[in-house]
Amino acid sequence: MLSATSISRRSLPCALVLFAATIGFATTASADFKDELMEPGTIVVGTTGTAPPFTMINDSGELDGFDIAVMKKVADDLGVDVEFRQLDWSGLLPGLVADRFDVVASGVTRTKDRLASDQLIMLSPYIINGVAITKLTSNDEINNWDDICGKTVGVVRGSAEIDLIRASLPEGCLGTVKEYPGWTEMSLDLKNRRIDWLGMDYLGPSYLAAKNDTIAVLPDVRSPKTQSLAVAPDDEELAAAIDALITKYREDGTLNEMITEYFGQPVDFSKTPADPK
Repeated sequence: MLSATSISRRSLPCALVLFAATIGFATTASADFKDELMEPGTIVVGTTGTAPPFTMINDSGELDGFDIAVMKKVADDLGVDVEFRQLDWSGLLPGLVADRFDVVASGVTRTKDRLASDQLIMLSPYIINGVAITKLTSNDEINNWDDICGKTVGVVRGSAEIDLIRASLPEGCLGTVKEYPGWTEMSLDLKNRRIDWLGMDYLGPSYLAAKNDTIAVLPDVRSPKTQSLAVAPDDEELAAAIDALITKYREDGTLNEMITEYFGQPVDFSKTPADPK
């Protein structure tokens, strides 16, 4: 009588052979992306913690936000741990290039230069946003985009919003631009009237304005854009594994559940703007 170990691969039913091959491929693919991680079994994520509600410190003193929830879900579905490291925005993408992180999760705008860059891998959209004017509610001098010409604007250092704003304004309109490491410092200067308005996205400040009636976000949103995660340039298998999940979350409603939880409103992914070229 033949033993089980003496049965040749050729004698196995086709379905069983295909199943075995599929399992082998999945194991190899899984091992590939795990081999790329900085730390065994852990995705190291760079984030600011200062861009609510994308990434923030909650009332319990814990790191929280949309990006944090997305990366925890991704790590769980990939069967690995996740470790978050906080840094000012201006240091995050350079840190990714310098192998300080596997992923940057901090509302990264998918710009033309970033999509074409060989210094990072931008994933497919996980949210749709745009740029808007944030001001003090008491400031009656700013009621639309025409009113900000010549006025001082605060922006997050290294962010993409200022280029989007500049491109949407008439030549010579943009006034003095002051850069800040994050929301806390910028909003303090707005409160103390050292700057006139904030040049930021629409969704993040809208979340904050809903909790603080001293600031207002004007409803005229310009330069529709998409945002997502950025992955280290040499981590192609990791990027592919995460992007497959982002695609799945976008299609099955998981992303909109998290977007609604953190931003208070869903987005319509059927209206995703084309990638900038």
